[in-house]
Amino acid sequence: MHTRAHEYIVIGAGGTGAATAYELARTGHDVLLLEQFTIGHDRGSSFGPSRIFRFAYEEPDYARLAASALEAWRDLEADAGARLLWQTGGLDLGPHGVRSLQRTADTLAEIGHAGTWLDANELQRRYPQWRVPDDWAALYSEHAGIVNPSLTVELLAAMTRVHGGTVLERTPVVRLELGPTPVVHTERGRFAARRVVVAAGGWLPTLFPQLGKALRVSLEATMFFRPRNLADFAPERFPIFIAHDRSQAYGFPAFGLPGVKIALHGSGPAVDADARPLDVAPDMIERARAFLERHLPAAAGPLMEARTCLYTNAPAEDFVLLPHPRSEAVLIASPCSGHGFKFVPLTGRIVAAAARGEAHPGWLDRFRSPEVQAALNG
Repeated sequence: MHTRAHEYIVIGAGGTGAATAYELARTGHDVLLLEQFTIGHDRGSSFGPSRIFRFAYEEPDYARLAASALEAWRDLEADAGARLLWQTGGLDLGPHGVRSLQRTADTLAEIGHAGTWLDANELQRRYPQWRVPDDWAALYSEHAGIVNPSLTVELLAAMTRVHGGTVLERTPVVRLELGPTPVVHTERGRFAARRVVVAAGGWLPTLFPQLGKALRVSLEATMFFRPRNLADFAPERFPIFIAHDRSQAYGFPAFGLPGVKIALHGSGPAVDADARPLDVAPDMIERARAFLERHLPAAAGPLMEARTCLYTNAPAEDFVLLPHPRSEAVLIASPCSGHGFKFVPLTGRIVAAAARGEAHPGWLDRFRSPEVQAALNG
């Protein structure tokens, strides 16, 4: 069988893979992007109308990375000629003094983007949609907002083609042959490359079964509820939010669909990406509704939509970017753990630089996960 050669191959056209292929093509390289489904499919992690953009992290590393990602988003918007990021402001809120909330405030101040503290009364005065206990506080950050994953992925793939790259949809990878010149075996033939980037998200443990020891793929859900008064939850009147309480809820104004979107971070069960259910469990919908009834009662209207998605969870919720220990020509790229999409244009640059054998200032040593390395060696 004939083997077709490319300079670079990227496996997986979710946010990371599509951004990496785009960056390689944009900088003049021959790149092939392979997607097992279609561009923008809804079986993985990179789809839907909205993901949170924020600088607000407990860890300074990720906060600084997010601040750097803002410029990368604006560069991508300029190249594509489309808006992808909307800054609505954001609220981190929860019981006053909760450790994660205070550490987030400290980190924002450390990186030069200090937020504004609101006590419960001031929160409800500014945003009367909220009902919180008297001992709650909120940290407002003006830089937070929304990015559109479906539009972003479609544009990244389209711009990869514009810059001379090749995109093949409906091309599942059957096997990856390691070595100094890796060979990717697919249902549409074999492809060889100088460097292969594996950005397969929840399918990483399918391609490398030993990664099941280090990566946990979980089934998460997002839900849209129709508010009583839609105008009260418009983006200019209702910021994105993250709750620092036991619910782990986060949500969005009415954007994409005319309803309030809510999800419960990292609350789903472990699944196989190919065998997972597509329907949202009723108890997850009820938990989301309970949060709204308790804290945003005007948003707790009829359920409009509920959809599943995948998290690919690495140890400590870190990103993973490292060469395969048995082949330096194969890069494992999993900047996800349920919080990766806000970085997509920047992580595309970081992964593309690693593929070219170059250093990028955004690369962090914590991406070289010892647990993932150990699993790949096993």
